Amino acid sequence: MDRIPFGEAPLPYRWLGEGADPLVLIPGLGGKGTSWEPFLSAACARFRTLAFDPPGSGAAPALRGPVTIRQLARATLALLDHVGIERTAVIGRSMGGMIAQELALLAPERVSRLVLVSTTAQTDPHLAEVFELWARMAELGVPAEVRHRTTMLWCLGARAVADSDRARAYLRGKTSTDRPADYALQARACAKHDALGRLPGLRVPTLVVAGTDDRLTPTRHADGLARAIPSARLLYIADVGHFPYVEAPQEFQKGVLEFLHEKSNGTSPEPEEDPSCPDVSMLS
Repeated sequence: MDRIPFGEAPLPYRWLGEGADPLVLIPGLGGKGTSWEPFLSAACARFRTLAFDPPGSGAAPALRGPVTIRQLARATLALLDHVGIERTAVIGRSMGGMIAQELALLAPERVSRLVLVSTTAQTDPHLAEVFELWARMAELGVPAEVRHRTTMLWCLGARAVADSDRARAYLRGKTSTDRPADYALQARACAKHDALGRLPGLRVPTLVVAGTDDRLTPTRHADGLARAIPSARLLYIADVGHFPYVEAPQEFQKGVLEFLHEKSNGTSPEPEEDPSCPDVSMLS
């Protein structure tokens, strides 16, 4: 992986695909750049896709004390500067969706299209309590498998939890990349996220995506986010939870890629297989 400095330490990233247009994927709480699979493979068949590990996740440097979502957005903007991206489509999920909001607010001229997945404009008291609970469990040394069985019940929809293979994949991915101290700091940053009052000034074409069985950020969060951003569109995917790109990959890919490729006549090109796209592990 290529690296850029974050503070005094490097921030890992990887370019995938050979498309002409760039696309930046921002993962969720504790997530690596490759945690976007299987959407990652579909995206790099059409775009030159930038996947990276945010500070505190994957192979990225540890966080040095409390952090804010806006600081994580500035780190993302520094990455865009480093790799020479002047303007790009951005997709963020959960915490990554919060970062994507702040990125678009910090530098709207750098964001051509914005997709916000399973996220919120403002962390309400209930959601803040969930993030605080996850942070305390990490700080108290609760085993990773126990902690992430708890997060699984919030994040996966009922159908996905009932699918033993999918549930095992979720737990394997989360426990294999677990960094408790950084996870706690990221969770507390999510607990304090509030972009609601600034989003009405955003003039970036935006798609908000949510699963109707998302227990962590129920549909009221997507509704409020779509109302806050002028002309934002809202895509609900039925009977899936906080990971729609995993739980309903075809429907997610269709809706998101059509939005990113949208032309004046409303058509979208069919995807083609790209041999340069890697085989990366789901939720790794």
